[in-house]
Amino acid sequence: MQICPVGALTAKPYRFTARPWDLEQVESTCTTCALGCRVAVQSSGNRLTRVLGVDSEPVNHGWLCDKGRFTLDSIDGNPELSDPLSVLTRIREPLIRSEGVLTSTTWGVALERAATLLLSAAKSPNGVGAIGGAALTNEGAFAWERFMRGVLSSDHLDAQFGDGLNGALLQALPRATIDDAAHARVVVSLSGDLREELPVLFLRLRENFIKRHNALVEFAFGQSALRSLANVALPVRPGEAHLVAEALTRADGQVPKGSLVTESELDETRRLLGDGDGVVFVVGRPNMAEDPAVIESAIRTLAEHFTSATFLPALCRANVMGALDMGFGPMLRPGRGYEVNDSGRDTLEQLAALREGEQKAVLLLGCLLGNVLDVAGASAALESADVVVVTGHGGKTLAYADVVLPAAVQHERLGTVTNIEGRVTAVAAKIVAPGSAWPDVAIASELAEQCGQSLGLGSVDQTAKVIEETTGYPALSVLNDVTDEGALVGREQERVARRALDPIATPGIRSINTVGLAELSGAMVSSAAATASARTGATLSEVAAGRGVDVPHYDAYALALNVSRRLYDHGVAVQGSPALANLVARSTAYLHHADLDRLGLATGDVVDVNGAKGKLSLPVTLSDQTPRGTLDLVFGSIDDNGDDGAARSLFDPTSVITQVKLETR
Repeated sequence: MQICPVGALTAKPYRFTARPWDLEQVESTCTTCALGCRVAVQSSGNRLTRVLGVDSEPVNHGWLCDKGRFTLDSIDGNPELSDPLSVLTRIREPLIRSEGVLTSTTWGVALERAATLLLSAAKSPNGVGAIGGAALTNEGAFAWERFMRGVLSSDHLDAQFGDGLNGALLQALPRATIDDAAHARVVVSLSGDLREELPVLFLRLRENFIKRHNALVEFAFGQSALRSLANVALPVRPGEAHLVAEALTRADGQVPKGSLVTESELDETRRLLGDGDGVVFVVGRPNMAEDPAVIESAIRTLAEHFTSATFLPALCRANVMGALDMGFGPMLRPGRGYEVNDSGRDTLEQLAALREGEQKAVLLLGCLLGNVLDVAGASAALESADVVVVTGHGGKTLAYADVVLPAAVQHERLGTVTNIEGRVTAVAAKIVAPGSAWPDVAIASELAEQCGQSLGLGSVDQTAKVIEETTGYPALSVLNDVTDEGALVGREQERVARRALDPIATPGIRSINTVGLAELSGAMVSSAAATASARTGATLSEVAAGRGVDVPHYDAYALALNVSRRLYDHGVAVQGSPALANLVARSTAYLHHADLDRLGLATGDVVDVNGAKGKLSLPVTLSDQTPRGTLDLVFGSIDDNGDDGAARSLFDPTSVITQVKLETR
């Protein structure tokens, strides 16, 4: 609760945890998704008590989703747990594998073992790589990028888990801001359900369609809370997005063969789009079971044809845009730089190389197995390699770890992050990380020293200074922020001062001024750090991503699998938070009524779903927002036994699209 005028209504997780006058707070940025909502983080002692939305005009307007508000227990709510294979456990001290068992050790011993493993692998050509990092701060990602390329001489690094979009392609697109999308004449959505993936962006866009009566065109991959507001909804089955996009660029009115889209829908969409002026494409990864080349091909086609339009990425992992901007991806370099001759592997390519024995070791920055569909393939890759994991939480991934280094997480670290529009804001450390956990900058720097080299990054502030001096990317100036809404990368804009949320309007919150955050809060001032000219970024003509894809023919007796996301997934944050844990989606096969009628099924019936890896029993549910010929399944949903492997057991990693067959009982 944040809007009760007298403080009589309070949220249950916060109630009776602390006296209001005992609370201390800092202003920070929420990193449970990639939108970058500004928040006030409160604590009593060294225990997080509450997170409240702060009114940031360009971003969240004071809104904050339940996941950002109620997942504090996953950070410091389970101090009694010690099982490193449980996601509820905070990793408090370094661990090394001894006689097959992870045992506690000192930082010196753990760093020495990690350095030995990584340096040994680096002696082989293409022998080492890094996966993960989207949850890091910009400074943490910069430090690990410098460690991988500078110390281990490896270009094999990827902040994403094979569930995002090509970083170079995103860099080459003309970027829209959240405000641009919230006021756009036409918004075209090529993403999942925004209410589930980026809830506050959903609210900002919804206002545009309801209050300003602007137009929405949806590529209808599955369920969407914006569907009722769409002027046109183009039904798109897995493997068809690039064909529908191409059809929109033709004037002949030709409908893609076999497509569910009608000629009238294409004509109306072309009329709304015009030459692209005033159009914002919101682009994400709507189907995790589909090869990213499909949606990337659609994005490229639209970008090349509608040259006046802009694009707003709708990736949802914490600081994924900041990690990519820090060069944590193939062909990318810090400061939105691009190296066309880089031959680095992405996550899926690294996992394949590990299975084949070409890559000997991997540095994991976060949990791998909880974030990929092909768990069997990822497990086989880790089984074949030396594995060093840097993480704040336990998880199944640690069953394969040789060394585990404990890291600080959200609300425990200082730094900057970059949201989907490229806005850089600061995150603040409100509590001290448990045990001997370190910030990522410190871990990367000490590991480099153990490897016999120096990163030259003695602190977060110094790292931010180096980023700004060497790339021109705003970092230290944002950490020193006092006057505006953060720095928007790639745009010359007049800085807009704002006054932080009035604490008097929210009972129980001390004034931001009284805790030393100044009268104006949440922004940027000029600093003494020298800035260099920005590196050359990628252009569409240079980027190979999205240059076509071969989709296999549809099986007339099968359904194409669409794996979508939900806000309440079975991830670390939700599992560790009792307030949300019971809201995790249940594993259900969502089908169009035409498919239900054809199979003689009704909502609640249980069917056997045959996939590439075997058979799975699922209840079916009617959803006419799901295109005909498609089975929609939620990633991270759980069955009656609490197992979240439904989507993983059906996914076919060898095919551009996954097709499944249903058997009625």
